[in-house]
Parts: sequence; C-alpha cells; structure tokens
Amino acid sequence: MVLINLNFMKTYIAILKGINVGGHKKIMMADLRKMLCEISYIGEVNTYIQSGNIVFKASEENTDVLENLIQQKIADHYGFKVSTIVLSKENLSSIIDSNPYAEEEIKRLHCCFFKTDPILENRQKLEIFDASPDTFTVGNSCMYICCATERYSKSNINNSVAEKILKIECTTRNWKTCTKLLEMLENL
Repeated sequence: MVLINLNFMKTYIAILKGINVGGHKKIMMADLRKMLCEISYIGEVNTYIQSGNIVFKASEENTDVLENLIQQKIADHYGFKVSTIVLSKENLSSIIDSNPYAEEEIKRLHCCFFKTDPILENRQKLEIFDASPDTFTVGNSCMYICCATERYSKSNINNSVAEKILKIECTTRNWKTCTKLLEMLENL
C-alpha cells in the first residue's frame, strides 16, 4: 500500500453515468470506495447515495487522467464501462455559483454535466431547442434545467435530449445532490 500525503492533494468529485438504475450496472458504494483507494493518486474517498457520486482527494490534477483511471478500475473489476466525469472543487463551485435559476424551488432544478465541450454548431442547436414548459440554460460545461414541475422524468429537456443534440456524453444530477457534493468537498 502506498502512503500519500493528503494535505497536498486537491479535492474532486466524480459522477458516474447510469449505474444502479433499474438493476443495471450495479455497483456497491462500499466496493467502489475500496477500489478507488487502490489507485495510487487517489485518497480519502467518500460517496453520496447509490447513483455514483464520489468525493475524493487526488495528487493527480489532470481530470482526464482521473476519469480514465476511475473508468478503467471499474471496467477491470466489474467488466463494464461506466462514463465518468471528474470536476475539481473549484469547477463545481463555479457551476453552482452560476446557476441562473437560483431563486427557483430546489426540487425543480437539475444540472446536466457535459463530459466534453460540445462543438459550437451543436451547442447552438441545443440553445434553440423548445423545451416548453420547462426552461434551461446552457453553461460552459453543463446545462441548467428548471422543470415546470418537480417531475424531471416528465421533462421535455433531459439527459437523453442533450446527448442527442450535442453528440457528447452527459450525466444529470438534481440540484440537491449538486449542493450536497459541494458541501462534502468543502468538508473533506
């Protein structure tokens, strides 16, 4: 086991796409925490709920490298690929601070995180998409969604729509989860 100094590590979140949904791609969070602690760059791993929200410290600062390490570790252990998005504490804080719907009821808000930057043409297509009665705003690395009701599952703008138009991988979290992850990062 490699000992690493956690004081000099940055804090990150990793959000996994499509695990533990309808019995597919089942991953136990205790197993995930243990597996990720085996990666030499990563330490102090915590998870939040069963949908694949991970808060951790890492000595590696390249988020693409961290994404690949986590994806590979999961693939080696479980035999399936899980798309992973890694954000620094600063990135998540900026996303939360930039929420154009901050005055809306939290139960109506969601954030669709982009794995990569969409090309301008696809971004423009998404920006003119009519999601009425729901509203959304495309940010730098995400899309903010404000549902007309509390039912994201019935929304006209969702993860599948974003992926289809942007032609990139995305994963969505409700706003309560986003703010909880930031709180966990600040307390790590």
